[in-house]
Amino acid sequence: MIFVCDKCRFIFSRTVEPEPCPDCGKYTVHEASEVERQEYEKHLKEFQGDGNG
Repeated sequence: MIFVCDKCRFIFSRTVEPEPCPDCGKYTVHEASEVERQEYEKHLKEFQGDGNG
């Protein structure tokens, strides 16, 4: 599942819903919308890239 923090906008994946955000520690995490999921997938592909970074 993909989640987003409303405070810091951190997008991350977990198998269960986290309580606090793993980045800023705030308790403002929600399940990602379709647009947020697409953004996560885009960033994941960019991060994996071709290994020449």
